[in-house]
Amino acid sequence: MLLQFSVTNHRSIKDTAIISMKAAADKTMKEILISPDGKKELVPVMAIYGANAAGKSNVIHALLLMREMVCGSFAKPLKGAELPYEPFAFVDGETDQTALEIIYYYDGIKYAYGFSFDKNRIISEYLYHWPNGREALVFSREKDQYEFRESVQEQFTLAGRTSENRLYLTSSNEWNCAQTEKAYLWFQRKLRGSITTGGSNETTIDAIRKGGEDKKNVVKEMMLADLGICDVVLSGTKEKPIVSTVHQLTDDNGNQKQYTLQLGQESVGTQRFFSRIGLWMDAMNSGAVLVVDEIEASMHPLLTRHLIEMVQDQTINQKHAQLIFTTHDTGLLDLKLLRRDQIWFAEKDEKSMQTDIYALTEFSPRKEENIAKGYLQGRYGAIPFIGGGI
Repeated sequence: MLLQFSVTNHRSIKDTAIISMKAAADKTMKEILISPDGKKELVPVMAIYGANAAGKSNVIHALLLMREMVCGSFAKPLKGAELPYEPFAFVDGETDQTALEIIYYYDGIKYAYGFSFDKNRIISEYLYHWPNGREALVFSREKDQYEFRESVQEQFTLAGRTSENRLYLTSSNEWNCAQTEKAYLWFQRKLRGSITTGGSNETTIDAIRKGGEDKKNVVKEMMLADLGICDVVLSGTKEKPIVSTVHQLTDDNGNQKQYTLQLGQESVGTQRFFSRIGLWMDAMNSGAVLVVDEIEASMHPLLTRHLIEMVQDQTINQKHAQLIFTTHDTGLLDLKLLRRDQIWFAEKDEKSMQTDIYALTEFSPRKEENIAKGYLQGRYGAIPFIGGGI
């Protein structure tokens, strides 16, 4: 489970921005809260609002970039290759390093992991854990100088094999380092999402290919997206699968007939829902953190709301998956759907062009307050300025 994430000097974020899944002292909707240790309470869903170009997507981009640098597409740079460094651009002189830090729970143990980097190298890196409820260092790194809690020769050997533009958390796990294994596995197994634009059908197709309950759940949810769909079938090859939807129609005489459409012939909303539902099912089956940019894109508001409600229903989300998403949909600013500590905002300062991230709880809104109306009136900031006049 994710507790907190912070980012410094990435894209429009110059100063440190922090998002937290820790539940506030709010007695409403207590039944949706989840706990990693039976004590601390976390929210299962976070919504981030903001105007276009305010920087809300940059927060989740930084979170997923961290995953990509640990175990994804940027995890194995060639020696001397540049890192995915995108600092705040509006500065004179040299730019500062980018810093990322995350606090999470895996197998009941709390971890804090972070690193800083520029385009050429990892500048610092550290990992702490709380195996017995007390903070303990696993390792720390300042450029090529390392410190380990367990000063075994193996770890110093692995450190020597780690090039300056690679993370030790990554390289040590290539050699099955027991001290860092679980911290690494959280990124690999428990963090989902994509920093590329466009949706992928891969996860949903995998669920259909497995059959059984996996396919049954996908078909059930597709019926909600399009009432005419009664089945989803695969053809083609594993490398180039063809997805078809089966529609059941009833004629004037009450006779039922079935017709097949390829997925590309369906509405954009149905196609988007198809790509999303596999991610949702996968996240809830594995208890992962799912990160989604513009959750409402090309989908009916009721379908978007349904996907959120699935994560917040503990009878469905039994493994305590979490969801973080950006959105413009003010229909979701409903205190019957989201608690006040689940609503966050991103606002860009017009003079400095820096993004500020803050929670609705900073405004101490009343329980009965119309949050959507207040947001559109500019009470909480994070809305576009639309100039008037001719």
